[in-house]
Amino acid sequence: MATSTLKILREVNDYTQDFVAEEILGISQATYARLEANPARITAEQAQKLSDLYKVSIANLLSEATPIVTFQSKSISENSNNGNIGFVQSQTNQFDETTMKVLKEQNELLIKQNTELMELVKALGGKLAHS
Repeated sequence: MATSTLKILREVNDYTQDFVAEEILGISQATYARLEANPARITAEQAQKLSDLYKVSIANLLSEATPIVTFQSKSISENSNNGNIGFVQSQTNQFDETTMKVLKEQNELLIKQNTELMELVKALGGKLAHS
């Protein structure tokens, strides 16, 4: 069975099932584990709370497609006002140049294959019509 988007998002954000279940949704960990295993059982209210937590749309949250995860780097900085330590987040590039090059090459290959398939379908369509 494929890993659910709920589980992937929870793990990427370093949350436990206990935290998400009890602090965010107000349900037991066992109930939340069942939601991760079968996201179709999630209520609209639960979906909204999780959408807010993970900062994704409800559609993406409940999608069966593998989520695209963007990582952020965290650096620790000292707050000059009161000496408290806080986190400053900065967005990192989602893809490096090598990844982009590979994706472009794959895209070009898929376009070429799609064109060839369309030509074959047209050719076969003409032969079937004359049969």
